[in-house]
Amino acid sequence: MSLDDAPSFRRPPRPGPRLPVAVLILAGLLPIAWLIGRRTVPVPVPEPALFRSGQTPIMVPESNRGLAANAEPPHLPALVPGEAAYRLIFVPGGTSGAGQAPFRLRLTARDGRDVWQADWNAPGDDRVPLEMILPAQGLRSGRYAIVVEDASGTMRNFPFIVP
Repeated sequence: MSLDDAPSFRRPPRPGPRLPVAVLILAGLLPIAWLIGRRTVPVPVPEPALFRSGQTPIMVPESNRGLAANAEPPHLPALVPGEAAYRLIFVPGGTSGAGQAPFRLRLTARDGRDVWQADWNAPGDDRVPLEMILPAQGLRSGRYAIVVEDASGTMRNFPFIVP
């Protein structure tokens, strides 16, 4: 009998610590991946701010037919160096003052998408004008509108043109 004909008595492979070691390594890398991901998040863009009117901002009148109205909406003036936002004023209940709180406010871009949304509970009279500080960063020239929807579903549009 030669060695080639002899039965082989090889041991079966022992399960090694490969899987638990791989799990521990991946668990150790998770906090590092989280820290890297936090640093790659884009910088937040300033959002519009709403408050009751104070000084003299730009009045945005209500449009009878929204963005499709034939009347030319007001043109916002070009910002001088050092200014970074527009101050707009509008009456959320409309010129008739028949709106019902709460109001859903949207800033609509020229292509119809919503740039910003908020809810306003309108403490007190809905005829009191609201003032919006609208950051110029991210606004392109063109037609925009503040769209206000009240609790009864009535929509009011306040269009304006950014230079």
